[in-house]
Amino acid sequence: MINLKPSRNQILGSIVMGIGMAMFEETIYESRNGKPVNNNYADYLVAVNADIPELDCIFLDYPDTKLNEYGARGIGEIGLTGCASAVTSAVYHATGVRVRELPVRIENLLKTA
Repeated sequence: MINLKPSRNQILGSIVMGIGMAMFEETIYESRNGKPVNNNYADYLVAVNADIPELDCIFLDYPDTKLNEYGARGIGEIGLTGCASAVTSAVYHATGVRVRELPVRIENLLKTA
């Protein structure tokens, strides 16, 4: 990492986004016109501090200088990519029910059980 603190913050933030995507966030659309019904933070559930456990981020400290002279890459949304699938995999291993849509709801687990 060229700058460790912002890199760490970006990864931790994307993990929180991934947990929110898997467990809370759902856009509800009006069936007549297709517009989002819950298009504000009053109606749209997002993850907050109380919803997220303590997280830590550790980076491997070896550069890949074959890619560029710094041995660095952009981290962008790397932390977000696997979060929702990791949560749904954990749900499957705990319950035996495959979740195919987000957010994970208890109703969906009970229907297929």
